[in-house]
Amino acid sequence: MSDRFRSERFTLPVADGGRIVGEVYYPSGVVDESLPSVVLAHGWTLNRTLWSRVIRGIHEQAAVRVVAYDQRGHGESTPGTGAPSIGRLGDDLADVITATIPNRVVLCGHSMGGMTVMAYAGRHRDDLRSRCAGVVLLGTAASEVSRPGLVGRVEMGVMSIAARGPRVPAGVFVREGHQRHLNFGDDADPRDVKLVRRAIAGTKIRDMGSYFSALRALDERASLAALAEVPTTIMVGSKDRLTPPPYARALHAAIPGSELIEFPGKGHMLGYEATDDVVAAIVADLTV
Repeated sequence: MSDRFRSERFTLPVADGGRIVGEVYYPSGVVDESLPSVVLAHGWTLNRTLWSRVIRGIHEQAAVRVVAYDQRGHGESTPGTGAPSIGRLGDDLADVITATIPNRVVLCGHSMGGMTVMAYAGRHRDDLRSRCAGVVLLGTAASEVSRPGLVGRVEMGVMSIAARGPRVPAGVFVREGHQRHLNFGDDADPRDVKLVRRAIAGTKIRDMGSYFSALRALDERASLAALAEVPTTIMVGSKDRLTPPPYARALHAAIPGSELIEFPGKGHMLGYEATDDVVAAIVADLTV
């Protein structure tokens, strides 16, 4: 990460024999315990390393602990024996908060990570109400995330095969040009594209397919009422090809009091494409 702050790695046993691996990142000085901590949940096929720029930005403005972890079946975390589901990921988030956060918390979820936050809100509403100072949702949706037409049918077929495939990294099957088109909007930095491609290439083929099935079964619309009880900011890029703006607008309509911010020309990877804005939204919730 950076010599501006230090991190402590943790390993957390979770339900169904899963194991969550993550890190608690500390500022260079003393943690300000009067401010909430931050927990970051990444998206499908990604991992905790892609939060590095956001973490650095938070620490430049606030002396808080920040937790980033690999969701089960991603990065260093294991999937366990149960069927993949977004609800289970919400329970994992609850376990991570309990194990690592001694005070209040701001939650930020990207893509599948945003769905994880919604599932947590619906399944752990009392904890959300008592502990959560704010929520930031990046490029995400509450339901019906499959892509229409031939592209969607081909994608579903490929991922159905992947779900029965080997638990080995996707590696060379993940092409940089495809990821540039799929994940980024205009003027993507080639270095950012390489980092995202590397993270996806490290995800195991079977886990890619299994969690794609979990996304296909997504329906967290009943959880959205809980998010009306905390400050909620929804962000989306106008050129997000995975969770385009209509999904974000639907979230905004279903969460009274939420704020919707759309970024012209930006894509799915707002942690890279709109880092300063993402950091500003998180920091704003720290000081409410």
